[in-house]
Amino acid sequence: MPYDLVKETGTWTTSKSSDNWSECLVKLGVPPDMVEKVKQEKYDVVVTVSGDTCTYKMTEFGETSVNTFTFGVEAEEKDSMGSRKVIHTLEGDALVSNYPNYDGKGMPLRTSRRWLNDNTILAEFKVGDLEGWVENVRV
Repeated sequence: MPYDLVKETGTWTTSKSSDNWSECLVKLGVPPDMVEKVKQEKYDVVVTVSGDTCTYKMTEFGETSVNTFTFGVEAEEKDSMGSRKVIHTLEGDALVSNYPNYDGKGMPLRTSRRWLNDNTILAEFKVGDLEGWVENVRV
């Protein structure tokens, strides 16, 4: 079954993660003193889809970012961590996001998100040479 993007609309938080999730967050640019706050943050998502185009609105830490992309086409994405290029694709039951230069210094990031049930998303990450995962649950 394909990944249902619109079903992501709601409020989410982290429920479980790999043992190295904190290390992954730091590698993604999260300051060490913010890691626990990021892991406990509740964030709001609103997703709309029209054909192959998706608009993803997320509010976290009081900041809202809105990004629109077309599947399979490189796009500029902005969020609370900055701005970067990404290609989003639907691969089977997963939404896959490839950032060839996530940190501006050549570090790639690949995420793959899958629904475990109607209220749980498993996101698997490859951040440079680190691999990790996180389960996000609907609040």
